[in-house]
Amino acid sequence: MIPEFPQFKKLELSDKKDIEKFTSKFPPYSDFNFVSMWSWDIKGEMRLSVLNNNLVVRFTDYLTGNPFYSFLGDNKVNETAEQLLELSKNEGLKAELKLIPEDSVRSVDKKKFKVKEDRDNFDYMYATDSLQKMEGGKFEIKRKHCRFFKKKFPHRIKILDLNNPLTKNEIVNLFNDWVADKKGEKSTDYYRNEFTALSRFLNSSESINFFVVGIYFGDKLIAVSATENTHNAHNLGHFQKTRSVLFKGINDHLIHELATILNKKNITHMNHEQDLGILGLRDSKKSYMPSHFLKKFSLSANQPSDIICN
Repeated sequence: MIPEFPQFKKLELSDKKDIEKFTSKFPPYSDFNFVSMWSWDIKGEMRLSVLNNNLVVRFTDYLTGNPFYSFLGDNKVNETAEQLLELSKNEGLKAELKLIPEDSVRSVDKKKFKVKEDRDNFDYMYATDSLQKMEGGKFEIKRKHCRFFKKKFPHRIKILDLNNPLTKNEIVNLFNDWVADKKGEKSTDYYRNEFTALSRFLNSSESINFFVVGIYFGDKLIAVSATENTHNAHNLGHFQKTRSVLFKGINDHLIHELATILNKKNITHMNHEQDLGILGLRDSKKSYMPSHFLKKFSLSANQPSDIICN
């Protein structure tokens, strides 16, 4: 059970149901998704609490590693923000809350708080129907990539079972091939952290509604999209790895096939998480034409205006 504020607990696999009692009331914001939280809590630093019937999370920044507080919920949001900002100051943290979902800031008192859009952390939402059809000039290049891949590389699409140890091994082998393809493009720590997160994902709770699609070239897994079907006919992407250096067009084909399969299962939207302000990643995510964003904000206390004396 998640304790009441000011008590906190570390994140554990047994917290899934308690977290989903909060997240099921709102759109599938990626940061508060249990699987995402569990996968990326690679140092065991995440902490949970409940304040005014809102879920409070002590995160660490995805890029800097600095801790901060956030919350999901729409109950007594002004009181909740005040208490978390006070806690941040007492702990010597920056007096700012981050990754606050749009649903949580709607009733914030703008006279008391400075609310700022955090564009780098907007979740990209895509309509599966749009990505299945890929119609019009905006998708012309992606249709071309898909045609090239299908013509050049005979392959098969398979829905994968993460309960199968052989499947997990195939995904790990694909990850290692992906790292080799990168040829040191990223730091050793970056790849180590990615692998740790992937391993936690692969070994998380069997009760999670995983949906994993793979592409095989011969008997070799060359692409995988590891996702989760969440509530309200949504799908949330967690890990996508492809041998794109060797197989041109595979990224677009994988997205198209995933959207096609999901749409047939009446999943209407896919959440492909944020771009973190990384320009190449932003360009790539924008190229798939998001239907909308799940917006997030930073929140800090408004400072009193300077008094000018005559």
